[in-house]
Amino acid sequence: MTTAVEKGRRVINLRLKGLLEFLRRLHRKSPPDLWHFGLAVRVVIAARMWRAMTGKLSAAEARRMVMEKQLAAMQAHLACTKSILNGDAASAPGAYFDVYHRAVQSNRRRLSSRRWRWPWRR
Repeated sequence: MTTAVEKGRRVINLRLKGLLEFLRRLHRKSPPDLWHFGLAVRVVIAARMWRAMTGKLSAAEARRMVMEKQLAAMQAHLACTKSILNGDAASAPGAYFDVYHRAVQSNRRRLSSRRWRWPWRR
């Protein structure tokens, strides 16, 4: 009788381990979407160039642009180093990319928050 009980426990443990592994796979982060990242970068660059060409790029925005790039570079290096030092070197490129992705998304939202209009329709 104990053999049947032990066999039942082993089966339950194996099923539980399989279920936990399945749940871990579901919560893994998906690979970076470089296509949408590239489109967002293009929108940010176009918005800033448009403001520069029309003379609406303030000195504060130009300073902010440079400071954001420097800050994003430092944060990306720190995130990558943190991943490596934590023993998870495989996720270091993803951590590096996530910093730039967040910076680009926040810039895209901030720069496109105002409704764009054609210059001759104002």
